[in-house]
Amino acid sequence: MRKIMLVLLIILITVIIYYRYQPEAEIRVYVNNEQLAIENPVIKHDSGFMIPAQPLLNELGFEILWNNNHELLTAAMGNYTLEIPLGTREIEVNSEIVNWVYPAELIDDLVYLPLISLQEVLGLFVEWDEDTGIIYITTPQDQFDPIDIADQKGPLLNVAYPPVSGFKYYGDKLFVFGTTESFKNIDVLVNGVPVEILDQRTGNFLTMVSIPRGEEYSIVVEASDGKGVTVIERTVLYPGLWQAMPGEPLAIHPTLLIPGEDQILKAGDPLRVAFQGSSGGEASFWIGDNSNRFSMTELAYPAGPAGEGGIYAASYQTDESFIPDSGISEPMKITISLKKGEEEVIRELPGRITIFAGPFYKIIEIRDEYQLKNRGWLYMIQDGPVQIRSDTLGGAGYSTNVIRYLIEGTRYEAIGMLGNYYRVKPQENETFLIHSDMVRILEGKGNLKPLVSQLDILDSTEKVSVLLKTTERFPFLIEDGIDKLELQMYGLKAAENLISPRLPDSVRDLSIEVDNPDDFGLIMLNIELDYKIAGFRSRWVGTELVLDIFKAPSIDVDNPLEGKTIIIDPGHGGIDTGAIGPGEIHEKDVVLAMGLYLQELLEEEGVNVIMTRTGDEFINLYDRPERIDSYDPDFFISIHVNAHAHNAPATEIRGLMILYNYAHNEELAEIMLLTMDELTDLPAFRTWRRNIAVIRHSHVPSVLVEAGYLMHPEDNWYILHPWGQKVLAQAMKEGIKRYFLSLQDSKSRNN
Repeated sequence: MRKIMLVLLIILITVIIYYRYQPEAEIRVYVNNEQLAIENPVIKHDSGFMIPAQPLLNELGFEILWNNNHELLTAAMGNYTLEIPLGTREIEVNSEIVNWVYPAELIDDLVYLPLISLQEVLGLFVEWDEDTGIIYITTPQDQFDPIDIADQKGPLLNVAYPPVSGFKYYGDKLFVFGTTESFKNIDVLVNGVPVEILDQRTGNFLTMVSIPRGEEYSIVVEASDGKGVTVIERTVLYPGLWQAMPGEPLAIHPTLLIPGEDQILKAGDPLRVAFQGSSGGEASFWIGDNSNRFSMTELAYPAGPAGEGGIYAASYQTDESFIPDSGISEPMKITISLKKGEEEVIRELPGRITIFAGPFYKIIEIRDEYQLKNRGWLYMIQDGPVQIRSDTLGGAGYSTNVIRYLIEGTRYEAIGMLGNYYRVKPQENETFLIHSDMVRILEGKGNLKPLVSQLDILDSTEKVSVLLKTTERFPFLIEDGIDKLELQMYGLKAAENLISPRLPDSVRDLSIEVDNPDDFGLIMLNIELDYKIAGFRSRWVGTELVLDIFKAPSIDVDNPLEGKTIIIDPGHGGIDTGAIGPGEIHEKDVVLAMGLYLQELLEEEGVNVIMTRTGDEFINLYDRPERIDSYDPDFFISIHVNAHAHNAPATEIRGLMILYNYAHNEELAEIMLLTMDELTDLPAFRTWRRNIAVIRHSHVPSVLVEAGYLMHPEDNWYILHPWGQKVLAQAMKEGIKRYFLSLQDSKSRNN
C-alpha cells in the first residue's frame, strides 16, 4: 500500500510540474526586432513566462557569473549590477533589495527568470503576440533616448541641460543632465570627470560642475563606448553680481530708471527715484519745471551702502506745494542729472508723478472671480532698499510678494497708483498692490466706513456659516488652520449693540478682538471649531459677508470614491513643455500619461472624472481651476514632475513633493506623500505650502503632486516608463482614497 501511495505521489508531482512549467516550444523571442537565439524553450508559468537567463541577459549587454554553491546569478553591465538568488523574491539591484513578482528558478539545470519581474527591474517593454507565438522585448532606448543624430560617429549623446550654448545660469553649482544609449557600456565624462549618476538601463546621467562667476564657461560632455567618442560642448554664463558702467564717457543707463512708470501719490507719500550711471558723479533730480534740485546718494551696488558703484538713489517726501485748488496735480515729469566736472548728462524718467490731496484716490471693487486670471493677486510691498530694476511692480522700485488670491466683490480705498497697480493700505503698517484690470471703479463713492451691526452663526450637517451684516463691503483676510479660522477685517467698526451669537455644538469657541473700539480699525474674529475643516469659502451677498466652513462629507468606507467628482489636471501641454526631459520627452508628455492612467483607475472605482486636458494641448494656467466652478468637484489634483532650481544640489535632491495652498489641506498633502512613498520606490522629499493659482480654491480639497524629478535618473526611471507611470497613478489613487477615509475617521471621532 505504501508503495502504491508513493507511486501516486510521484505521478502527481510530475503532473503538477508538467502543467506548471509547460514548455512552449513554438514561442520565439525578439529583442529590439532581432530574434534571440535560445536553445532551451521558453516555459509558460502561472504568472507569465519563464525565460532562460543567459541568452537574454547577454543580449541586453550583461556579463553573467553563476555561483553553483550559493545558487546565485550575478549580472553586471558597467556599474549596474543584479544579484539574483534562486527560490526567493528578494534580489539586489545595485546593492538595494527589490522584491520580484516571482523568483528565479533552476529548471533542467538552467537558470530561468520570470519575464514579468525583469520587465519591472530593467524597464523592458514586453508584448506577447499569441497568434504568432512571439514575445517582443524592447529596451527603453526607443522610449528614453533622443532621436538619432546623424553626424555623431561615436555613441549617441544628448545634453538636455544646459539646453543651449550661452545659457545664463544663476549659481556656482551647475547640474549637467542628458542621455546616451541604454543597455550599453558607455562611459560619460563631463569636463574630464566621470559623471556621478549614470543609469545604464536608460542611459540617463546627471552630475554637478562648479562654474566661475562673471565669465563664459565651457561644459564638455564626452560619451565613449571603446570604439568611438561623441563630444558635445555647451557654454554657460553665471552673471556677475553687478555690472558697473564705465566711468567714461559720462552716461545714464537707458533702462535702469526708477520710476519706470507713472506714479499717483497722496501728499506725504514717499517717491523713490533711482538710476544707474557712470560712477563717481554727482546726481540730482527735480520735479516738473521746478528749479529746486534734490541731491541723490551714490551706492556701491544695488541696495548697498554709499560708495562709487554708479547706483544713484533718493527718497522724496511728496507735499502739497504741487497741488492746485482742484486737489490733484497734472502728471509732472521727473528729470535726473548726472554731473562730473563741467560735463552733465540730463534725462527725463519714463514715469511721471501726480500728487493729490485727501484721504484716498479712488474706491475700487474686485471684479467677478472668473475675470481674475494671472493678475488676480494681492501683493504686499516689502520694506527695504530701492530695487533698481524698472520691471518691479508698477515700476516703483519696491520688492513685493504675493499674499493671497483676490476675493470678488471686496472693496478698498485706493490711496494712489504705481503704474497699473492701485495702492491700498488697509492698516498703517501694510501696503498692498492690486492690478487695475482686476477692479472696477466706484465713481462718486465716498469713504468706506463700514459698520458691522449683526453677527450670526448657522450650523448644518454640511457646514458652519458665519454671517456678518454690515453697511459697506470692506477689505479682509482669512488665516486658516486645521480646526480654526481667523477673519481679519480692516477699516471696520462694531456697532455698540453688537451681540455675540449663541454658539452651536459645532463651534467650540468664538472671540472678537477690536484694536480701537472708537474708530474704524482692525477687528479680528477667531472661530474655533469642533471638527477638522474640509474647506472654506467667503462671499458677499449685498453688504453681508458670508463665510462657509465645510465639514467632512459622509463616506462609504467600503466604496469611499464611488459617486465622487474628481478633476485631474495634467500640467503644461502644447507649447508649454514644462520641465526638460531626456531626448524628446518633456514634463507635459509624462504627466498626461499619468493623468490618463489615473483617470482609468478612478473610473473603475465609480468616480466621475473631469480632465483639464486629454491631449497635447495648451491650456492657460488660470483656466484650469475654473473647472472647479463649472463642476463643483469633491477633489482636485494637478499632476507635475519636478525640475531642479538654479544652484540646487541636483544629485542629492530627488523624490516626491506635494504642494498645498491652505492649512486645512496639510493633512491631505501628508497622506498623499506618505502613500506614494509607501507604494513606490521614490523617497518622500517634502510637503510645501505655496500660493499657487491652480490650487487656489479654498473650498475644494486640492493638491499639486510633483511625482519626482525629471532630471534625476533614479526618479525618471519611474517617471518615463509606462510601468512606473502606472505605479505612480495607482499610488495617487490610493492617496485620494485614504484621504476620504481619513475624513470619515475624523467625523467618527468628532461624533
